[in-house]
Amino acid sequence: MTAFMLACYLNGVAQGGIYFKSVNDCTYYTEQLSGQTFDNVTGQTVIYKCICKLVPKVDDKKVKVY
Repeated sequence: MTAFMLACYLNGVAQGGIYFKSVNDCTYYTEQLSGQTFDNVTGQTVIYKCICKLVPKVDDKKVKVY
């Protein structure tokens, strides 16, 4: 099955991903989540960035695809 993975990063470090059947759902969450910032315990500003990636083969028996 082909799917779209929402991959999110904090200052360039991968934080996880979630798979969608629809590119529209994936890009919606990308737009809503990207650009958020917060100050961590050391006072640095951390930026949350998400992207939507095409994944040509996903085993939907092992991975939940929304």
